Amino acid sequence: MVHFRNQLGALFILLSTSTIVISEIEINLNYDEVYKTNQSKKFDIRSSTTIECTIEASEGEEYSMKWMKDGKDLDTSSEKFRVTKDGKKHSLRIGKTIDEDIGNYSCVVNVKNDDEPKSAIIHMFSNFKVKTQDNMNFVEGDILRIPCTVYGKPRPVIKWKIGNRTYEESEDRVVLERDEEKGVDNAVLIIQEADLSDRGVYTCIGIRQSEPDIVDSDDTMVRIKDKYAALWPFLGICAEVFILCAIILIYEKKRNKAELDESDTDQSPDQKNTPDHGKDSNLRHRQ
Repeated sequence: MVHFRNQLGALFILLSTSTIVISEIEINLNYDEVYKTNQSKKFDIRSSTTIECTIEASEGEEYSMKWMKDGKDLDTSSEKFRVTKDGKKHSLRIGKTIDEDIGNYSCVVNVKNDDEPKSAIIHMFSNFKVKTQDNMNFVEGDILRIPCTVYGKPRPVIKWKIGNRTYEESEDRVVLERDEEKGVDNAVLIIQEADLSDRGVYTCIGIRQSEPDIVDSDDTMVRIKDKYAALWPFLGICAEVFILCAIILIYEKKRNKAELDESDTDQSPDQKNTPDHGKDSNLRHRQ
């Protein structure tokens, strides 16, 4: 009986040691020092960025890892992504980033004989960028409309500068409207009737509320054309045609007068007063 209990105890210990796995795995992602408290990393929009995941495992620990974004497996076979490994360091390179690349990236580690994967999450967000056209031309009296395109999330606060005056909201003739596509307030500047005095440099300024020291801006040169500007060339052409016609008319009039005077001088007085002149010669010719 005692022998049987000893065998049962040994079997229990054997089963316990084969099912309980103590995994010593430490996962570290390359957070920005400034944002380490909330485990975030900032990147520049339209450029490449790299996430590094360092996995510290106990000797002999077998594991595999994968990358996930917002809780879904990341398709690392795409040309946009490149995965490399250098010892304990696993790197994910994201090429030519866009707004859609912003999100929560996970370095997920699956340990052999352990059903529960281990992971570390890093929040990726971007520096913002504002962009306007370099030059814009408008006709006097038309609607002046300048859009400011914003890249990056979270979106910054937009304000405008015209000359020495700054507009944070609609004021006087200047109306600031929301860009519905990008979801950015004050991203479109509108003046209903452009005036020649509206010519100048317009500056779109973006400021992130959480980081007021980070500012990005872009300028556009606005030129206003006189509404009659297109009429002047036409009037010039009409004047040229009129002058040319007048010159031709005067020239023709003088030429006709000269020909008439010349025809009068060619006829002698005798020929004019003797209408039967030349009859005798004609008669002799007939005979």
